[in-house]
Amino acid sequence: MNSLSIVDPSEKLVSLQNSIGLPKMHETDPVPEKPALVPETPEQNKAPADVPTSYHLQTIWLFTRNDLKSIVFPETAFGIFSALSGPVLTANASPHLLSTLGRLPLVLVWCWINVLIFDVANQRLSTSVIEDSVNKPWRPLPSGRLSLSQARRFLLLILPIGFVATMYLGGLEETVAMMVLTWMYNDLGGADESYVVRNLINAFGFVCYSSGATLVACGRGRSSFLPVTYEWLGIVGGIVFTTLQMQDMADQEGDRARNRGTVPLVLGDWPARWTIAIPVACWSLVCPAFWQLNIYAYIVPVICGGTVASRILLFRTVNSDKITWKLWNVWITSLYLLPLVKYHVA
Repeated sequence: MNSLSIVDPSEKLVSLQNSIGLPKMHETDPVPEKPALVPETPEQNKAPADVPTSYHLQTIWLFTRNDLKSIVFPETAFGIFSALSGPVLTANASPHLLSTLGRLPLVLVWCWINVLIFDVANQRLSTSVIEDSVNKPWRPLPSGRLSLSQARRFLLLILPIGFVATMYLGGLEETVAMMVLTWMYNDLGGADESYVVRNLINAFGFVCYSSGATLVACGRGRSSFLPVTYEWLGIVGGIVFTTLQMQDMADQEGDRARNRGTVPLVLGDWPARWTIAIPVACWSLVCPAFWQLNIYAYIVPVICGGTVASRILLFRTVNSDKITWKLWNVWITSLYLLPLVKYHVA
């Protein structure tokens, strides 16, 4: 495995202090679990009048950039696939292709708004800045585009916007549930409690995304779920709970900097890889079997799952893990497609 040159997180934090208001740290200081915030100067909180709108739009995009491939696009696909599955998952006996596809922008907006709320709530924490200064220095806070106070105020703005938007789009209950999960994950420290708690909260979050995206894709009056729908959502939660540590494999340096107990840091890199490979291989077989599909329906999930499982064991560099994480998202999307396959082969 190629050796990597990683800048000491405490050194990087020194350059961030003036722009975002983190407390001073020195090389000999231990990284605190909950770094205290220091008052920010008026200059840090003031938004320059000459900053173009495009700059602010890019800042907003940078909050969610990393989660487009892992949440926004896959969960939008889940909603559209589920709506088109008709009587397999919902009370809609005859789903209309063009009508459902016409709601795709609404599903995208719904997923993105909820991701934005979570990402701002997460990235505004000083511990997150420590991690991001190593793993994702391009994000708004470690890059100096926003201060901690500005990020907090932005969150105060988008929370009611998200609430009102989902009142119109649908999936309001799921949005409220995710706000609670976001609070548990970030402000109550659920993400740092243990990897079990972290994966459990994430699993419930994905269930909410999947359910809400389906409701929006179906449209009002055509979104009543069947009992099997809740079973399928439970399976989705199980998939996330047992395999989402895939996203932590490439982030070990940043997670170590903030003392986060992720699976690879607690169990070790090599054991952690097996905790991903084995469940991925199992779910690739369990999900087609759940839908009682023929042997041909196993091909895509098994190929995608086999690729993820083999790569996580054979290719162990940071860059390789980033690629495998992207393939994990392709794999789970292939599982999301199975109810639609069931509808067309039934």
